[in-house]
Amino acid sequence: MIRVAWLLAAQQFRSAHYRTLALLGAGVSLILLFAFYALFLSLIGALTEEGLVLFDGSEITGLGTFFTGKSLFFMIFLSMFLMVPVASVFTGLYLHDVADMVEEIYYPHLPRPERPSGYETFRLTFNYIGLLLPANIVAMIIFGLSGFFWGMVFFYALNGWLLAREYGDMIASRRLPPGEVKAVRRQHRRSYGLCGVMLAIGLSIPLVNLLMPVLGAAAFTHLHHLLSRPVSVPA
Repeated sequence: MIRVAWLLAAQQFRSAHYRTLALLGAGVSLILLFAFYALFLSLIGALTEEGLVLFDGSEITGLGTFFTGKSLFFMIFLSMFLMVPVASVFTGLYLHDVADMVEEIYYPHLPRPERPSGYETFRLTFNYIGLLLPANIVAMIIFGLSGFFWGMVFFYALNGWLLAREYGDMIASRRLPPGEVKAVRRQHRRSYGLCGVMLAIGLSIPLVNLLMPVLGAAAFTHLHHLLSRPVSVPA
């Protein structure tokens, strides 16, 4: 089911509408990445006087060096961590657009669901971000203390679970009441969790990760429907 969901999500690049939405999503993801990176540099500048020292001994001293080549290169490297909160914010902005398009093509028999209010979307996104940010700070600390291999294992497991909870719940809540959303999550926690881990792995690959929020939204939409009813693959 998980492999089929991701294959169907990737297969949709044959659609010009989907490609446009994916490119738009990549642009939004890049803007959000810059915003989170600026926040990261601001925090570093507030906590230390020296700034951030890179591997070659050069320094990034807050927003004043934001657009230097080394700073942007470091942002690309750091995106393996920063793209997780970016993907979380993305759900509040474009998840329903992606899910609507997936369902229109592959599940045309379903009526279009009512979208939640802007307030409800903001509230849910804010709650998930409030969980993701401290969790990933802990993950980065463990990454630094335990070494690359075990640090990445913990990072993927933690963020896979968190992203599965967010993407899975928001997709399911489009058509199910809150009580059933939780029941579906518990019933299919293994499938949702593994799909979330695959999304977390994709988000850790620089540049590729800019497309992952859209692909993740499509994959979780497919997974939700595959676990409940058969898919109608268009010719």
